[in-house]
Amino acid sequence: MAFDFGIKNIGIAIGQEITKTASTFYSITAVDGQPNWSELDKIINEWQPHLFVVGDPFNMDGTRSKIQDLADRFSNSLNKRYDINIEKTDERLSSREAKERLEKETIGTKDSSNKHSISAQVILEDWFRSKD
Repeated sequence: MAFDFGIKNIGIAIGQEITKTASTFYSITAVDGQPNWSELDKIINEWQPHLFVVGDPFNMDGTRSKIQDLADRFSNSLNKRYDINIEKTDERLSSREAKERLEKETIGTKDSSNKHSISAQVILEDWFRSKD
């Protein structure tokens, strides 16, 4: 399960390690980067993931971004709450790719929450490729 962390929305994607495929899933709302934990509890209980992949929001030049501390806090909270291992992966350009994918879509909503779920899919696809 992959996450695209955001202050107002957190995108979630589900993947399959055998086929190395990822699908968009949900975007849950967040308040100052804190998700609705009871909503996330339901998702985690339903899907029973074995690993969390969280996008690491570096600046384009590779330096730490302002949001990185909040993303780190989110990752640590995930690990403590669910006792599931976390791998972080560089998410630079995932939002741009998600926007491009949204522009190609002829159906569905093109709002920010949908962009976050597609970004989570891109993050997971990139993580799978990094494991080859």
